[in-house]
Amino acid sequence: MNKSLVSKITLQTLVLVCFAVGCGWAGAADVTRQEIQRSDVPGTDLETRLYLITFPPGAVAPVHHHPVDGLGYIVEGMAESAYGNDAPVTLRAGQSFHDLAVVSHTLFRNADPDKPLKFLVAYTVKKGAPVIEVP
Repeated sequence: MNKSLVSKITLQTLVLVCFAVGCGWAGAADVTRQEIQRSDVPGTDLETRLYLITFPPGAVAPVHHHPVDGLGYIVEGMAESAYGNDAPVTLRAGQSFHDLAVVSHTLFRNADPDKPLKFLVAYTVKKGAPVIEVP
């Protein structure tokens, strides 16, 4: 295997581990990311992945970005989210959201100090590619 490919796979693995267990995340020890389903997009090198992510009270994601658009739905709790220089928006259970591609996700946190935040999010990416990148 060539050195460049090994480095790329290692970086992708590190990013996924950081997302799952936290790298610079407040409250990260208890953030969970469960892949619910993965499905190939016929005739392409793409796959769609659906995740259930749980942030405990006080958990805050580091600044990051997504290489592709994502569609999400708040199942339980309340999130605060902002991209770039935009003002934060509050998302509540029953609301959907759009993760922007290649725009700095400057804020994402559980906005409820007492209850967990649970949300579903789906991304269509090249097979094996990350869905989040932490600078």
